[in-house]
Amino acid sequence: MADSHEREFIEWIRSSYIPRAVECGTLSRPQLALVMGREEGSDGNSYSLQFHAEGVDALEAWYRRTGAGLVAEIESRFGSHVVGFSTLLTVIE
Repeated sequence: MADSHEREFIEWIRSSYIPRAVECGTLSRPQLALVMGREEGSDGNSYSLQFHAEGVDALEAWYRRTGAGLVAEIESRFGSHVVGFSTLLTVIE
């Protein structure tokens, strides 16, 4: 991703995506991080955006209500400059 696209993406994540994602209260504690250890020869940086949710059912409902629209907006706004995927994690105490 070109530097200008990268700056635009990060700003949009901070100013639009995160506020809209947490607005209904299902998701909380957003963390945006730069993924370290970029592969040699790869273009651009990788980022991780993590939230906390009460459970899978709540998360699935959030995705239907809000998340799918945000994913579509990323695809529309940034096209092939951004590739994303979702992963569910469980904290091990």
